[in-house]
Amino acid sequence: MDSPGVDSLNGLVLIGGKSIRMGQDKSVLAYHNKPQREHLTDLLQACCNKVFWSVNGHQAAELADVEQPLIVDAFDNIVGPLNGILSAFQAMPDAAWLVVACDMPLLTAQSIHALVIGRDPAKHATAFYDSDGRFPEPLLSIWEPSIWPILQKAIAEGAYSPRRILMMNDVHLLTAPNIRELVNINDPAAKEALKHQQ
Repeated sequence: MDSPGVDSLNGLVLIGGKSIRMGQDKSVLAYHNKPQREHLTDLLQACCNKVFWSVNGHQAAELADVEQPLIVDAFDNIVGPLNGILSAFQAMPDAAWLVVACDMPLLTAQSIHALVIGRDPAKHATAFYDSDGRFPEPLLSIWEPSIWPILQKAIAEGAYSPRRILMMNDVHLLTAPNIRELVNINDPAAKEALKHQQ
């Protein structure tokens, strides 16, 4: 599956957020006739060696019986997606991680394939420009093992924004084949609006 000299690629579905604005766990919303976390897992399995769910401690207890491999947030002082990314590298620092947020219901195999094909392992990460077309989109991106020391330095300095970390380092940026697929659905109003757009 991997090219010679290219680090193995694992998938990481970020489901550990508190989903406060949505009022319910975004990872179990069914946009495609199954929970979103399972739909994204299916998409990632086509191009990753193994797919993990990034979960908080509470979810880890609830999901103890599922067969899906979990990576539990390991940093008590960090809130947000960076905790999941850091925890993945702490668990497997030699792997590259294809990171996907659970709140992108329009995401398809087209964008994931474009990201994997466009990957530059010589850079610290490969990411699309975000839905505004200006900055890196950290929550659909590939993070290479070389970024692990950079992440450790960032958290030591109190820098917890994944987007800012990408902006400050040598990363490969791509234009998404369909920018609409990067849209985040974070609250009931956006979810309802999405129904009328499809």
